[in-house]
Formats: sequence, structure tokens, C-alpha cells
Amino acid sequence: MDVDTLADNLAELISPFLAFVIEGRKVQDANAGDPPDSVRLIWSKLAPLMEKNGAAKAAALDVLSSPGDGDARTAFRTHLRKLLADSPALAKAIQSLMDRAQHAPPPSAAPAWRDLLGRDDRLAERLEMISLLRAGRDPGELAKAFHIDVGRLFGLNTSFSLAGSLGLLPEEGIGNWLDRLDTADPILRRLDMIRLVRAGNPVDLVARQYDALPEYVARIQSRYAKEGFLGIVTEEELDRFRSLHPPTIRVCSYNLHGTHNGAPQRLRRLAHTFAEMDVHAAAFQEVVKEGEREDSGVQTSQWLSAMTGYHYTSDFAYCHQFMEKYPEGVAVSTRCPVKNKGIIDLTLLREGLRPSMPRNALAMETEIHGRKVVFVSVHLDHNANPEVRLAQGEKLAAELRRWEEGAYASVLAGDFNDVETSPVMGYLRSVGYKDAYRTRHREGGNTFPAGGATSRIDYILVKGRVSVASSGLLTEDPSLSDHIGIFAEIR
Repeated sequence: MDVDTLADNLAELISPFLAFVIEGRKVQDANAGDPPDSVRLIWSKLAPLMEKNGAAKAAALDVLSSPGDGDARTAFRTHLRKLLADSPALAKAIQSLMDRAQHAPPPSAAPAWRDLLGRDDRLAERLEMISLLRAGRDPGELAKAFHIDVGRLFGLNTSFSLAGSLGLLPEEGIGNWLDRLDTADPILRRLDMIRLVRAGNPVDLVARQYDALPEYVARIQSRYAKEGFLGIVTEEELDRFRSLHPPTIRVCSYNLHGTHNGAPQRLRRLAHTFAEMDVHAAAFQEVVKEGEREDSGVQTSQWLSAMTGYHYTSDFAYCHQFMEKYPEGVAVSTRCPVKNKGIIDLTLLREGLRPSMPRNALAMETEIHGRKVVFVSVHLDHNANPEVRLAQGEKLAAELRRWEEGAYASVLAGDFNDVETSPVMGYLRSVGYKDAYRTRHREGGNTFPAGGATSRIDYILVKGRVSVASSGLLTEDPSLSDHIGIFAEIR
């Protein structure tokens, strides 16, 4: 090959790779790829001469900056011819390298991916099974070809959906979460069908695994997408749920005792107790607001929401200052819709009677199981004169009459600061309120002081077309409050 032809071929070979061989940058022509070994070797021989010959290097840089410029490429070829003509040894070496590159055997065809990994690799084999299964191959034929049970094949597919390739590791993989529960449970089976479809399994494949029609799998998938879990529950299952969980109203009352010992986790511990009861509504007394923090009723409601998944809201009615420092009052925390709420004054009483400090009750109309329920949090005064509390009870009952019109039930809960034989408790019973705890227990029920209670002064009173299913005491811990709480389940 003469020098002119060699220079032309050389220019065509190395021009696309000048950015890489001169400056070490990524090749501008993405289709060219990285320079082959032959170009690297040729440039290693050319580079010393190019560095000495400024004009030759400048011509190469012109091609690098303007690869489409014909004049620049012509000038580059001209300088290459001169370099090769002036150095016959260089021309011979480059000719040899180009001949070797031209006659190199083409790369062999890439082997199959399983051949690269090994035909005996069990993980590769299982990946191929899953790939073919999801591509639509008949499960029976696949199981026969791979010498595996059809059920095991579906199990591997489930494991892969659950944990990716880790689910296919020998011996048994991750397994199906449903196997650890009750595989016969119809709701769990539906959820698993939905999970498998959402993990990428074809509907036909999931239907075959669960011996169901594809239309059925598609139907529950659609209903779940629209309505969530409730969309796949049948009427029969809902009837069974209702029989196991009859509609009851669960309420409690607790005196939070202001700041008490100030422990930051105290309200969380209390909320844990209320959450175990799954309360619809809670009446709190001695609710206080310290500084910039939410009042203790709101904080307890926030803990309840986090623990139960329900959304509890809390309303506060101010009464007076706690320890002449913090706003104190009563509160109601509920997860039910609040239709109406109001504060009932228990300070201005008949015949000039006055409590020791300003008092209010907080009343609200809620909806529980589709029925109107009036719920009231109250903290009667601790005055030595029982007539003060009687007057407060009379005013409270009078104010609540308009709230109770059309109500399914009325619940009056709180710290009444008086025993059950007192005038105020006798009066409230006379106007229709039932003592929830005493309805279920002939004796006991003392709530004050915690740690050795000798008096019963905290109550849940119920009025309406309801019965008391259960009632009891809760949180008998003096580190939480000086009171013991009370709960009731109303049917």
C-alpha cells in the first residue's frame, strides 16, 4: 500500500476518536464507541511525532473541533502523508497494525445467558422458569420440562413477587405470606390475588394458580382499586362481622390532674390504656395548657390517633387557672363526627349559690353508629356545701334537655366531687340518668385517691334507650393521676 492510500485510511480510522486519544475526553460520536486497541496502538506511535510537529497537531485539533469540515480533514490527511513519508519505519509499523486489525476474526456470538451463568445453577433455572411462566407458557408444560410440581412452580412465582431473586434461593425461598396465616381464608386469598397481579403477574396466571376465572380476578382487582379493602368484602362476611362485633358505644372518663408529676410520657401511657378500649369518646377533667404546647386533652388525642389509626379530635372548655398559673378546664376527645357543641355555665347558680371557682361543662352532639349521642364532660365543684353541686346538677340537667331531644343516648361523664348517696347524684338518678358502673357492680368502684381509693366520686351516667353491657375502672396508677378512671360499654 502506498503512503497516500495509507494516510487516507489512517485519517478515516482515527478521526472519530481524536477527542479520546488527544484529550482523554468521551468520544463525540456516540455510535463510534471507545477506540479499539488498534487505534490506541497507532496513536501511541503517532503521538510523539505529532507533539514535535505543531502544524500536524493543529490540523488534528481542527478536525476535532469541526469534524464535518472537509478542508480540515484534507489538511489532516496531508500532514499524515508527510509524517509517514518522512518515517518509512513508522509507515511500516502502522501498516502492520492496520492489516492486523482488518484481518482479526469477528467476535463470536454471545452465548445464552444461562450458559454464561451455568446450566446447573438452580437460581438461574428458577429465574428462567419465572420468565417463561410470566411470558404465558403453560404451567403444566413448564413443570414437566423442569421436573417440578405445578404447585411448587406457583410457589416460586409467589416468592419472586414477594422478595425478588432472593425469594428463589434454595431451598424453599421466602414462601407465601398467606401460608403463614390461613390459606383457606377467602378475604386473604383475594388480597393475595390482588397482590400478585400488582406485582406483575398476568391475570390469567393468577386465576390459574387460585383455580378462578380471569374475569373474577379482574373484578376484585377493579373493586379493590376503587374501594380499597371494603370493595372485596361480601355481604355475608359483613353480616358475620356484625354478629361478632355488635354496635356498642365505648366511653371513658378520666381526671388528668393538671400537670401531675410532669413526666413527658404520662399522657402517652394514659392514651395506651384508652386505645386498648377502642373508645368512641373520652371525657377529661383538669385539662391544662402549659406554655406553647397543646393542652393535655389535645396531646392525649394525638397519641390516641397514632396508636389506633382513628382520627381523634379534642375540644376544650376553660374553667379557671390551675395553680393560678395554667388555664384549666374540661375536654372531650372523640373519633366520631361532631354535629354540635357548646359550653354549659355551672358558675351562676340559683339562690346565690357559688362554687369555689368558676366551672363549665362541655357538651357535644356526636353521631355513633348512625345515631345521635350527646356526650358531656363535667367537673363539679369541691365546695364543702353539697347544695352547690346539687344546683350545678339541676342546671346541667335543665340545659341538656334541649340537647337530648331526639337523641338515642345521653352520656354524662366526669368528676362529680361527691359520693353516690349525695343530693346531686340522687337528683340525677331521679331525672333518668343511670349509674353505668353500679348497673354492672353491686359494690366497689372507688376512684379517689389513686393508690388507695376510699371514695367514689367519678361517674359515667347514661340516659336513653340503651343498656350498659359492661363498666369498670381503669389506670389505677398514682403516678398518672390522683384519680382512677372509669369506662363503660353501652349497647
